[in-house]
Amino acid sequence: MSEKKINIPMLGTFLGVIAAIAAGLLSGVQAMTAPQIEANKKAAISLAMDQVLPAYDNDPSTEFQTFTCGRGWDVTFYAARKDGKIVGYAGKVDNTDDGFSGTVSLMVGLLPDGTVGSIGSGDVANSAVIVTAQTETPGLGTALTDRKQQKTIVDLIQGSEAVTGLVPNKYLDWYAGRKAGDNVWGIVKDGDAINGKTGATITSRAVCEAVYAVSRTAVDNLETLSKGAE
Repeated sequence: MSEKKINIPMLGTFLGVIAAIAAGLLSGVQAMTAPQIEANKKAAISLAMDQVLPAYDNDPSTEFQTFTCGRGWDVTFYAARKDGKIVGYAGKVDNTDDGFSGTVSLMVGLLPDGTVGSIGSGDVANSAVIVTAQTETPGLGTALTDRKQQKTIVDLIQGSEAVTGLVPNKYLDWYAGRKAGDNVWGIVKDGDAINGKTGATITSRAVCEAVYAVSRTAVDNLETLSKGAE
């Protein structure tokens, strides 16, 4: 029985052609989807700003400044104005690395003086803090990050209306009205008064440190922020 000889040069050429075609297809798909991906990112930022800022009549996405906080994270501030007057900033921090499973990203609505704002009304207002990206443990770490509306059987029977605005989260809402000062914030387990969840200490610290970083960076750069937003 004769053995077939493998033509190495021809095989190499064939594989090279296949690789070139695959690379070209991937490059084409990336070029086609890049604009939509960028549009989706901008839409997500705009939605987050609508959730954490008071009423405004400008386009905050076009009026932004980025600073590096003490932790080495980049914090971007979007200026919101009403009738030409600054009514607040939306501070966004990404690429933190302190979560239990990785990155915790936040958008924080701030008053013009760097204080964490509040949304809604009632006895306990929701703080203007939302987690925009996280990979924390479902049901444990996510208790610190998610704002999910939960309906009881009574709610369903009575046909209660959906909550408008930000859904309450006792861990995130603790920050309403708090402003970074000389002392770094910490959770109860670390000797401070900020709410933390038992069994999710790392996530509790991550959220706390990220919110503090946004407020602290704003306080440290208020003059620059106000001039840049004029």
